[in-house]
Amino acid sequence: MKRENIIVSVIILTIVLGYFVFLTISRQEAQKNVFLNRQKVEIETLAPRDENLNAVRYKSRSFNFNNLPLEIQKQIKNEQIRSHLKINTLLKDFLVRFHKEAKDKKDVFSVDPEKLPSLAEISMARVGAEKVESIYKKNKNKFAKGHDPVVIKQQIKVELLSNDAYEYMVNVVAEIRKSSQAKLPSSPQVPEEWLITPSISPSYGEKEAANHLIWIGFYGCTNCSQFSNDLGLLLQKYSLKDLRVTFIPWSFNDIDTFSYLNLAAFCLRENTSEQNFWRYHSVAMNSSDAISSMKNNDLKKAQDFFQKILISLKIPKEDQEKAFTCSKNLGPKNELLMKLISAKRKLEFIPNLVSPTAFLNGRLLDLEGTSLFEAVDLELSQVKKK
Repeated sequence: MKRENIIVSVIILTIVLGYFVFLTISRQEAQKNVFLNRQKVEIETLAPRDENLNAVRYKSRSFNFNNLPLEIQKQIKNEQIRSHLKINTLLKDFLVRFHKEAKDKKDVFSVDPEKLPSLAEISMARVGAEKVESIYKKNKNKFAKGHDPVVIKQQIKVELLSNDAYEYMVNVVAEIRKSSQAKLPSSPQVPEEWLITPSISPSYGEKEAANHLIWIGFYGCTNCSQFSNDLGLLLQKYSLKDLRVTFIPWSFNDIDTFSYLNLAAFCLRENTSEQNFWRYHSVAMNSSDAISSMKNNDLKKAQDFFQKILISLKIPKEDQEKAFTCSKNLGPKNELLMKLISAKRKLEFIPNLVSPTAFLNGRLLDLEGTSLFEAVDLELSQVKKK
């Protein structure tokens, strides 16, 4: 081989070896640098994790988060959770649109995130003009005489698009969570003592359990029976040693049909036993459809419902009468009722509180597009991996 060819071969070999060394180093750097690693990035809350850091300083005096007045702390958490919910909604919107393109192209890395269709565009194709026309014709007689059909149809279309976009987002988020390893920011940490009022927050499971699920709800809430069933499956899977559940009663009003049923549960607990409370709780949660059909101020129906449960639980008649008498006292002299109202007001710092709502280990669970079982199971499985 000519000397010139040998020199050229050595140069080429050196370049190739150098390139592989560069790739190896680059991969090692990618493992260290989370910003370069697509697979292992852990998305945490955008709220500060370390509350011992200084929140504010004045001259030589500093305050960390925990030194601030409790009311200020709660207001800050309120804003953090509010921002978290808004950010997650924006990210879900993006994720849903990205998912559609990724499914069409069958390759996540070929999708251009700058050229995704909007949810409005997707819904526009799904709704169509025929549906608008059909709804207009069915309800034509209900509209005011002399109305402008074009305006009414436009209003129908806007409402249809809005509803369809939300429904589509929830359904696709559910599909994404079941088919891919999607990750969204976790909620800011909330001290559990802010949520719990000891005498009004009964727990099921061992106090030393590694994980604590706090369930805020009321009897008659939407999907209560599914929520209750999911709890049973979770406790079956993780056992009472690993998972403790605390129920916190909550309702929209201080005194109404649903707050009465909360009061009835705690009257039963106070006048009989913890076991009877949970037996009542299980029956009432699984009767959520019947309860939710009651009118908001229909206390008579709620009282009849409570009495039927008392009879079905085969509680001694004397104890039944004590519990029922306690539940009928809806005035300020009923200390138990006042405690329930006070416990509910402790939760006013949580924005957009709906029922059921759940916190796992102090973090608000995202239940949009997923069941309670799936949400908790995912979080606990990730904890075990770590």
